[in-house]
Amino acid sequence: MKKIILLSLAGVVALTSCKKDEIEETNPINEQSVFTLIKKDTTSNDYVVSLFAKTSSIEVGYNNLYVSVKNLDGTNIENATVTFDPIMDMGTMSHGSPLIQPVYKSGSKMYEGVVIFTMPTGDMGTWTMSIDVNGGSTTFPIVVETSKPNTKYVGSYTGTDGEKYIVSIVKPFSWSVGMNDVSIMIHHRMMDSFIAVDDFHVVMDPQMMSMGHGSPNNISPTSDGNGYYSGEVNFTMTGDWRLNFDLIRNGDTIVTGAYIDIMF
Repeated sequence: MKKIILLSLAGVVALTSCKKDEIEETNPINEQSVFTLIKKDTTSNDYVVSLFAKTSSIEVGYNNLYVSVKNLDGTNIENATVTFDPIMDMGTMSHGSPLIQPVYKSGSKMYEGVVIFTMPTGDMGTWTMSIDVNGGSTTFPIVVETSKPNTKYVGSYTGTDGEKYIVSIVKPFSWSVGMNDVSIMIHHRMMDSFIAVDDFHVVMDPQMMSMGHGSPNNISPTSDGNGYYSGEVNFTMTGDWRLNFDLIRNGDTIVTGAYIDIMF
């Protein structure tokens, strides 16, 4: 009797093991499960594109965006030429935004890029996003949410040279009391083009607005290339912080009063 019971248990274990193996093989880990699907569509040349973000929504400012490209049979495309084209339609005029065109990354198995939305969807206008894959495209509406209360992640400023400059803070970030890495991007707006600027000397002055004080030991951002500037900011306490920036070129202050508002 004991032998029969043991054999029966062995059979159950074997059957369970087989079923587990089958489940693992037929349901592999979805590497895109950490992303939020924004929109899925088919291009005019029959590629299936899915636009993802790592946040639950897209908001004004710097957004990391990810595009999955597949054939109609579901096979992944790793060597396509993929481009973003975000457009804000304001009725009497339209404009784009600063961006970094996506490139394929093997880790995510998607094309990763950046779009810096300068204003939210709303009464002022609506955003569309065109995604082009190897010459064929699809265009769909996209909702850009306003920044969280007491925050400002991007701003447009007119310099003493008469030119317009866009200053944005780079996300993701996770602020804490003490020294924090901080990164901004600077773009020069020329008509509907946004050109990354690398030749500014940046002076940063953090101020806690509600308490009326700053903080010591900050390191103003310096150029890393491609419009990126990185430094360190010292938050001495939680609350509402404003990062003030002066943009200086060849000893002349081109932009003064640029700022980013942070709440944590």
